[in-house]
This record gives sequence, C-alpha cells and structure tokens, in this order.
Amino acid sequence: MQRFPRLGRILARRPRPASLLAAGTAVIILGGLGTIGASDATPADFAPKGDTVTAYNDGWVDGRADLMGDDNRDGYVDEDESGWDCATMGNRECGTDTSAQCRGESEFADLCATVAKRPAYAWTDDDGTPHTVAAGRKLLARIDAAPGTEEFAAGLFALDALWFEHNQP
Repeated sequence: MQRFPRLGRILARRPRPASLLAAGTAVIILGGLGTIGASDATPADFAPKGDTVTAYNDGWVDGRADLMGDDNRDGYVDEDESGWDCATMGNRECGTDTSAQCRGESEFADLCATVAKRPAYAWTDDDGTPHTVAAGRKLLARIDAAPGTEEFAAGLFALDALWFEHNQP
C-alpha cells in the first residue's frame, strides 16, 4: 500500500498558469525591494583608510630592509651597507670580498671573518678629538702583510683589540 498515492499524480501534472504568475510576481517584487533597499556603497568605501595602509607598508618596507641589511632603504644592498656579503651576492663583482682578504689565513680565519664584518665606528678622546675607524673590510685591505703570516695575525689582533676598546661598555 502506498503511503501518499496522490503525490505522484500531483507532481506529474503540469504547473498551472496562476502558480507561474504568482512565482514570477514574487521574484519581481523581491528583486525590486532588494534593489531599492541596497546600499549605495562602492568598493572604495570598504577599503582600508590611508593611515592604516601607509603604516602597514612602512612596517613591511622597514622589516624587509632590516632583514636584508639595506641601511638606506632603497631596496638594494650595496657594498657599504651592513647586509653586504660577497659570498651570498651571486656573481657580482666583489672588490672587497671578505673571503679574498682572508684567503690563506687558516689559523685565525674566524677572527678574520669577524673583523671583516664589523661596521665603521667613531669615538672622541678625552681632550675632544674625534676619531673615525673604517669598516672591517677596508681595515683588512690596509694590512700590509699577506694572510697566513705572523704580521697579518698581529694586525688582526690589533684591529680586534681596537674595536673592543671602543665598542664594549
């Protein structure tokens, strides 16, 4: 015994014109009400305001530059900036390559690399005379001895001692 015997016949009949007219009218009325009551906002109204975007972009640029070692925030790491490292800069011409300046130094290679990575600094004497010291790569280039010799090692230790004398609290 069928539970709903007439349901099959009802669904099989063709829709009546009155029901089609009622459905169409409902769609038109609801669509019109939706159009009339809709917001007149544009996508620009939902965009973040200028201060928020500017702060986000400034933070992004500063964070990226700090990560790269880009001191002047121009998007490129130049030889005179803290992020410059010839070993990781690809096929660029490295006239001040740390590995080239320390090549041949086996006993104190770590100290040589440490001195080469140090930035330029300055200090003032007790009598008010200012002194400036170049970056480590430039100081290594000024040592008149070949890496691996006792004179080069003595120069490394002198540069290291000078840096500690003026940069440690």
